[in-house]
Amino acid sequence: MSKISERGRFCAVCGTMDKILLDNLCETCYKKEHPLDIELLKSLNVEICIDCGVLRVLNTRIDPHVREENLEEVIREVVRSAVLSKFHSADPYEAEFEDDIENDKIMNYGVKYFELKTKIILQPHEEFSPFEKDFVTRLKMKRTICNDCSLYKSGYFEAILQVRADKRRLTDDELDRFENLINDMMKQHEDSKLSYILDIKVEPDGITAQVSTKILASNLAREIRAQTAGKLSTAYEHKTTSKDGTEVYTNTYLVRLPAFGNGDIINFEKEIWRVRAINDDQVRLESLTNHEERKVVRKRVEISAKKRNDELVPREYMLVSTEGQTVVIMAMDNYENFDDNLERLPKNKAIGETIKGFLLDEKNYYLD
Repeated sequence: MSKISERGRFCAVCGTMDKILLDNLCETCYKKEHPLDIELLKSLNVEICIDCGVLRVLNTRIDPHVREENLEEVIREVVRSAVLSKFHSADPYEAEFEDDIENDKIMNYGVKYFELKTKIILQPHEEFSPFEKDFVTRLKMKRTICNDCSLYKSGYFEAILQVRADKRRLTDDELDRFENLINDMMKQHEDSKLSYILDIKVEPDGITAQVSTKILASNLAREIRAQTAGKLSTAYEHKTTSKDGTEVYTNTYLVRLPAFGNGDIINFEKEIWRVRAINDDQVRLESLTNHEERKVVRKRVEISAKKRNDELVPREYMLVSTEGQTVVIMAMDNYENFDDNLERLPKNKAIGETIKGFLLDEKNYYLD
């Protein structure tokens, strides 16, 4: 370790006396004998995507839009950081910079080269004044198309998302709901250039979308499944073999919705029921005979129930009077009065109150 020599000794090189000596050398001679061993970048490539504006420097990807900063300032910050990343010192130091970077020259006039001047001010010993060394790094601006934009333009996708319903078409409400769900989830990935849906088809038979990555497609499928009690399956199709011999597959994530959904009217065990809720194992049904609810094993319902939605004739009724278990109902479409059983009405209906329902197999049914 270098040591300060006592005053009164002379410099071993120039012979000067009465100065602080380090290893028997005065400050001037010590700096000549021990120049700063610093290596900084002589040149640096800065890639700028002409489509999305993303920068790539030393394999690091930077999006100026995410930082909400001027491109010129982002480049300035990034190149300074890149230059200093090659410099390491155990001693305290400062760095001063000067450059001729201008945003307009890059984007409007296509200037390709700029210079970054860096001054390192190092303080290896507190008794000596700081060491200083200047460097110039040539910055080469390369206007290009980044890998993510290139993949998007080429129609690249890794997975397919499908939403189907078991033994039926999707309703308009379901189609709108799932399309909105997918769009809302995609907003969470706006900052990720490689998270996108290349193509989406919304049709009565179901939804099909080409998704950029397997992870994104899987997340979308799992969210839809979680909200619908659907069943998720994955299929794999060989797509190609890469140059290094890796087998590349396209994954298809299929969410198959239940045959029945909330609010559906079904025939089950010779009665008419309304589906109130459904999960992986059970279906909660409401009897339209007495409005009592019952939980049934899902598989039983899917095997033997029949959906009747398309056969319903919507109708509106009014409760005219009650006497014991007998009620008088008026059909609002033709003002016909008829008797019915009180237990067939939703509970707590007051005289004069209207009730929505439907006609099925020439029989009236009442809903909430």
